[in-house]
Amino acid sequence: MAPLFSIILPTYNRAYVLWRSILSIIAQTEERWELIVVNDGSTDRTLRLLEEFGDPRIRVVTTTNQGPSAARNRGIKEAQAPFIAYLDSDNRWLPEFLAVMNETIERSPKCVFWHCGSIGTWWERGRHGTWKFISEKGGPAQPISYEGVWQMKAADTNCMVHRASVAEVVGGWDEQCRWVEDWDFFLRVYLAYPGQVQHVPDVLVEYRQVHGEGADGICGEAREDRTTEVAGRRYLLEKWQHHPDFAAGDKLSVNEESLKLHRA
Repeated sequence: MAPLFSIILPTYNRAYVLWRSILSIIAQTEERWELIVVNDGSTDRTLRLLEEFGDPRIRVVTTTNQGPSAARNRGIKEAQAPFIAYLDSDNRWLPEFLAVMNETIERSPKCVFWHCGSIGTWWERGRHGTWKFISEKGGPAQPISYEGVWQMKAADTNCMVHRASVAEVVGGWDEQCRWVEDWDFFLRVYLAYPGQVQHVPDVLVEYRQVHGEGADGICGEAREDRTTEVAGRRYLLEKWQHHPDFAAGDKLSVNEESLKLHRA
């Protein structure tokens, strides 16, 4: 059975949580998928964990550590299905994610990109393994306006599905972008395909971020490393600030002192 969806899952030293993401894919009610796990130079037990699944729909590609954008681009090169979806190694899909996305695709054949809603939880992990809940946010996906995109509103990586051809048209994921690279990718798709981005209101993704002294440092905002985050923001500022509709200068022109740590 040929796959309908190619799922790209980059991972780096996350064997301790990766299994949750993969199980949420195996549990999908829509079974026409292939999973391409891009092992981005892990030095933990990631490869040993992946051996345990034994599902022929799962393929593993091992690369030197280059970051999630490069890993996603490698996964796209390996993809064989007409549609591409992404799941990060610390997040989960609800069982009907692919089924609902497929139904939406069939109802909107002129579109090239679809994104759903999500619920995200933020946690603080202490140095000795203590956990504290910080906050929860999210909900159904909403339409994103042209003005909103330039204010850095975008679909989260884990909520995206797009036609495979889209990646080549927009140049793939920017491998130099190390902060909110999903906004950068979404923006380029939005500009290249006006009117062909469709929101799916359903909440189909469980998203998690972990901060604090005991975090692994790979979460989306990596606030524990302020220097890296400031550099990531400045990269995007330099990339997009000259566009006449750019409106996110206040979000990107920051210094380390202005970034507050995520704490319960």
